[in-house]
Amino acid sequence: MCAGCAIAALAAGIAAVVLDESVLALVATALAVTVAAVGVWLDLRRTRAEQSLLEARAQTRGLRRQLHALEAQQAEQTAETGTSTDEWEIDPATGLIREQHLPVVLMQVIATARRNVQPVSVVFWEVDGLDDAAATARDQALTALAAVAWRTMRESDAVFRLGPDVALGVLVDTAESGALIVADRVRTSLRASPIGDSLTVSAGIACYPSHALDPVELVSRAARALEAARAEGHARDYVAIAAHDTT
Repeated sequence: MCAGCAIAALAAGIAAVVLDESVLALVATALAVTVAAVGVWLDLRRTRAEQSLLEARAQTRGLRRQLHALEAQQAEQTAETGTSTDEWEIDPATGLIREQHLPVVLMQVIATARRNVQPVSVVFWEVDGLDDAAATARDQALTALAAVAWRTMRESDAVFRLGPDVALGVLVDTAESGALIVADRVRTSLRASPIGDSLTVSAGIACYPSHALDPVELVSRAARALEAARAEGHARDYVAIAAHDTT
């Protein structure tokens, strides 16, 4: 259409020249060329847009085929070898973070606390009386503990699974008093849970920087506090705080 308008304008321009209307002819010609250029530009844009759309659709189809192939391959491997959860970040039995991620997370938390001059607390919880229990019973007990801990703690905190019946909480910007409140709330909430009548927990607390300045020592001090809490006996449902160094 633009090209036709341009030809018509050019013809009108020639006629204007013949009739000695040169200025009008030049204006008409210029307008016609402009219209033609705009039309060509729009046509190129439309063509490129169509090509891009076709390429995007082709890429999408290719990605879908790759995804279906990967899903089929994964399903085949699962059928042959069974589902392995060893590399998952979250323990599927309890919903707690796996132990292997604790060192990295705790190092990052301590480094941030050091820069911001903030306390960090580590809390051990161990379900009492499960030394001779089956693995299924331990998973069920720790799952109940995990559910209570996640509800009690903040989004910035984290809870890890250590061993068959131990959970470890990392509480950012939390001093001893706050950690003690969290530990007690978890114990109280667990007692109020549907299986709380048969569960008690011992808890041990250590804090940065009052008890230790590095992550390894902090966890060690909290573990010793847990041992002290366990020594108080199953019926006490006890919380112990790490002792301060006197040296």
